[in-house]
Amino acid sequence: MGLTDKDIISVIIPVYNEEAHLPRCLDSVLAQTYAELEVILVDDGSTDTSNKICREYEKKDKRIKLVVKENGGAASARNAGIEAATGEYIGFVDADDWLEEGMYDVLYKYLSSADDKYKMARVYSRSYSADGDRIDTPLREDGKPEVIKQEDYFRELIMHEGVFSVCNKLFRSSFIKNYRFMDGHRNEEFELLLRMMPEFKDGVPTLGFAGYNLRIPPEVAMHGVYSRQYYEDWMYNAFTACRIARDHYPEYWEEGKCLRLVRLLEYMKNIPVEEMNKDNAFYMRMERFLKSERAEIKKNRYLSRKQKNYLFLLCASPAGVRKIGGRKKEKAPSANNT
Repeated sequence: MGLTDKDIISVIIPVYNEEAHLPRCLDSVLAQTYAELEVILVDDGSTDTSNKICREYEKKDKRIKLVVKENGGAASARNAGIEAATGEYIGFVDADDWLEEGMYDVLYKYLSSADDKYKMARVYSRSYSADGDRIDTPLREDGKPEVIKQEDYFRELIMHEGVFSVCNKLFRSSFIKNYRFMDGHRNEEFELLLRMMPEFKDGVPTLGFAGYNLRIPPEVAMHGVYSRQYYEDWMYNAFTACRIARDHYPEYWEEGKCLRLVRLLEYMKNIPVEEMNKDNAFYMRMERFLKSERAEIKKNRYLSRKQKNYLFLLCASPAGVRKIGGRKKEKAPSANNT
């Protein structure tokens, strides 16, 4: 029987200066046992040899489509890929990650035979440091599908249990083409999944297969890294998640408030002391909010004793505590566990 558009999976791969990892990524995608793929490479203004590598692969495999654009960040690159996609299903892969050969086969077989009420399905991921060391993440490899309830998926997301990436998932095109990643946002995957949450009222199918391999870049994993935009976007998402918990999942409101306080703690520990001043409007809002949360810090069951103690110290004088202790090098937000 001939193929139709309904048989095609569009795989969107944003590419920006990934010459060292791109060949492994592309080889793993092209080696998928489910071969009916449309591989959309979005070169987001690379300045290394990534574009050359993309063009070489495009010549070798007719399933590859190259889109070249000015640099605009991962969100805009993924959005360009969504615009170009023609398949019935859409998946995402980061250019420094790689797939197990059966990932899309497993996801396609499930989603194509499942009720249309399921907007996406997902597999488990393995995470690795830049040096190739395995990082522990929740994993199930029994091959069985399990539908996670909407409210439990929300809790999993806000409690940092597992991977919030879009890359271990397969979406129905008719669903995800109604969405776009928030352009310019640095925590865009978490933000998008929060926005999609109302659509998952029938649950999220989770397949017992570890199909996606996630590389944690050194700039994310290293200690003492601070990006003002990332942390501000990170906090924006925490406040959004807390509001969603309060309004739609009140049984998980305490967990939502825990997320907000944990992220606030990391923000306060990592912002440069010289930016903790009255001229920084965002910082001043966060300082006022922190000082208003003493009662919640005391009673929240999901905060550790260490986190509570540090938050109480910061309540007194965030900048003062940081100046006394010096700027400690703390772990930056994790790409897969935040």
